[in-house]
Amino acid sequence: MNERIIIIEDDQGVRFFLEEALKGEGYKVNSFESYEDAYRSIGNNADLVIMDISLPGLDGLSATSAIKEKYDVPILVITAYGTKKNALEAIKRGATDFFIKPILLDELKVVLRRILGTRQLKKEVELLREKELENNVFHGVVGKSSQMKEIFKEAEKIAGKGLNVLITGETGVGKEEIAKLVHMLSKRKGEFVVVNCASIPDNLLESELFGYEKGAFTGATQQKAGKFEAAHRGSVVLDEIGEMSPYLQAKLLRAVEKQEIEHLGSTKTTRVDIHVISTTNRVLENDIKEGKFREDLFFRLSQIHMHVPPLRERRDDIQVLVDYVLRNIENDTRRVMTVSEDAMKVLIDYPWPGNARELIGTIKRASVMCDGDVIGLDDLPLHLRAEHSLSGSVNSYTLLDDAISALEKTMIIDALKKSNGSQTKAARLLGISDRSMWYRVKKYEIGI
Repeated sequence: MNERIIIIEDDQGVRFFLEEALKGEGYKVNSFESYEDAYRSIGNNADLVIMDISLPGLDGLSATSAIKEKYDVPILVITAYGTKKNALEAIKRGATDFFIKPILLDELKVVLRRILGTRQLKKEVELLREKELENNVFHGVVGKSSQMKEIFKEAEKIAGKGLNVLITGETGVGKEEIAKLVHMLSKRKGEFVVVNCASIPDNLLESELFGYEKGAFTGATQQKAGKFEAAHRGSVVLDEIGEMSPYLQAKLLRAVEKQEIEHLGSTKTTRVDIHVISTTNRVLENDIKEGKFREDLFFRLSQIHMHVPPLRERRDDIQVLVDYVLRNIENDTRRVMTVSEDAMKVLIDYPWPGNARELIGTIKRASVMCDGDVIGLDDLPLHLRAEHSLSGSVNSYTLLDDAISALEKTMIIDALKKSNGSQTKAARLLGISDRSMWYRVKKYEIGI
């Protein structure tokens, strides 16, 4: 055996007994009297910590919290019979299991094999997921589906060709990430500059794009370069280009065609070498028919057209997106997390109207709500679980009223669980009155 076990026990006799017994089983063992003496060794690839709940210095409960905050290592807590309650508290704080004195060696061996076996299996699963994730992340952009693989191929083909790119897709699909990928693959030496055309008022957008001269307008106390100049020899992303006014569209057309700009308040032209990437969630062909978008500008901007499908049409990407977010959480917090099978099924079945952006936000929120290391159904937002319950209800019931009642009952039970059985708090969570909650609890014979 190569597993390394750390023992933290202030009773010298117990400590010696455990150390000799575990060494006899083939484990590598280091023992210490207190957490303060042991904490440096825990970070040195320890596979398991066996720790008494009562310790000099930092007690076992506080030490459990301290270890789990820094390291992904299982903890087996040892406690006297009368302090079993403390052991349960240690479990809440992240301990894997507890053992009550007096220690029976044969039982301890079984528990150790189970904990270490589970840890090894978890490592193997994480290694496989990490390998799959590496195979499905292309220069920082996640994609396992055939649609995303095709986008990756197209991005490689157009790299360095100097053709302007229009990227379309619903809000939240990751259009800016694809734009960044196109810029990176082009190997242009300049900056990657993003301009949100929807968030900047029209009267400010012109000066933001093209810059201005001193005195061009009230408050222009000095000359300022615009985003096009900032993106010289690089790429400028015109995010949500469909929101740009016809007046600015005309000025943009000239800048794109001639690679020249004029500062606001000046007639002098400035040459710029820019790669223009535009994004929109609108169907610009329809806007052209309605006179809202210039056709000549559209053709100039869409020399290459890339469309990013919504997440509901590429569900193969959901698992790898979740793994990617969890890996980033692990890098930031040292907290290794997974998603249960039931919760993952909900994530895969949900239509994700907010696309990848909504999924990423959901996983980050669930990781905060989760008390352990496995994100379960109860850690997901209520509306995801409600949608899942309704889809199941529709398959199980023939009448619409039955399906709606099943969904309502599920939502009430979930709200009561979240509110620790308080009908008043549950009613506020669901946005209904206390009387309405009382009526529904009676109607569905719910007992929490």
